[in-house]
Amino acid sequence: MNIITQLPRYSDGEVNRALIREISTGMELKKQTERKKEIEAAEQAKQYKDVKAMKGLGRCVGVIPEWEFFRMQQRYGHDEIHSKGFMKYFQKAFPHLSPNKL
Repeated sequence: MNIITQLPRYSDGEVNRALIREISTGMELKKQTERKKEIEAAEQAKQYKDVKAMKGLGRCVGVIPEWEFFRMQQRYGHDEIHSKGFMKYFQKAFPHLSPNKL
């Protein structure tokens, strides 16, 4: 049985490189996850293409992944996200997530 009597020592350079590697791999994982969610939303938008309006709901004019929607709403506010101007911008910027026009 080995008993650890001393913790290993690392130089500042090793710690800095490990921290940079951890941050960069985390950012890359976040980008991959966002891309995957965008692809899923685009597939969902294709299902709503040219679907007639549902009574009481209207028709789907944009599909936004849940997490991104809540982050945008927190950052820009409820009124801005639900404005007609935002949807016009969204439809121009993300036509693959906009199954129907306003």
